Amino acid sequence: MNNRILFMIIGNEVKTLINDSRDHREWYLSLGLDPNLFDTIVRGYVLDGKIIFFKGPTYSYDEEVIKAARVYTPSIRAILNQANLEVYCGILFEGVGSKWEPILKINENEITGIVPSEVKEEKVKKEVVETGPFLEFKNNSSDPNFIKTATIVTIVVLVLAILIKIPLFQKQQLLHADNFTDIIFCFIQVILLGFTIYGYQKKIPSAKYMGVAASVAIIITLDFLDVVLGILYFVFSVDQGYFIKFIHMINNLIGKVTKKG
Repeated sequence: MNNRILFMIIGNEVKTLINDSRDHREWYLSLGLDPNLFDTIVRGYVLDGKIIFFKGPTYSYDEEVIKAARVYTPSIRAILNQANLEVYCGILFEGVGSKWEPILKINENEITGIVPSEVKEEKVKKEVVETGPFLEFKNNSSDPNFIKTATIVTIVVLVLAILIKIPLFQKQQLLHADNFTDIIFCFIQVILLGFTIYGYQKKIPSAKYMGVAASVAIIITLDFLDVVLGILYFVFSVDQGYFIKFIHMINNLIGKVTKKG
């Protein structure tokens, strides 16, 4: 077969080898690919005005080869700038010195140039990364017991957030410092906590998000007591189970200290 052009389908892409004396296997191995998979690769020749697809040691064809011929023929024609190449699958090889004849002709109306759906689906599955929600709320916001607890906890957090600010404002007044920013943050915290309480009472689903926003607003002041309060309320807003465990742990610790005293 003189003036032959070799091609292989690797990773859903057409690779061609022109004006080279190597055969398909030598070319395949030079690419550093797994030699055990060579016979599964759809490959072929372009010669005598024909594109011939095949695979395996006997240059045979199956459904995979036929699909490849239908899909990748337009790419090969474009690469070689030859739009009139006929398309075949499989080679009938009767021995050394005999003429190699293509077996199955692919009609022009069968050439789609479209990747088969199963290939597309496999590619999409590889590209899509399953991710969970950024925050997974464990609390049952429709449970009356949780609503009651959440309302009480939020009211307590609101009162504590205000009480924590009083000494800070008094200190700033003594130092004649500008407390405008702290006042703004305090106002934001009160508004968010107020809306959270209202949301829990009215069973509004977004109440849990308001609670998280309120906890962040408390933490962002960077005062030690605010940070502790904000973290505790954040944990409660996401999963009251952790919050309750923490409270029990503190109670047990206090109980042990009291007994020792």
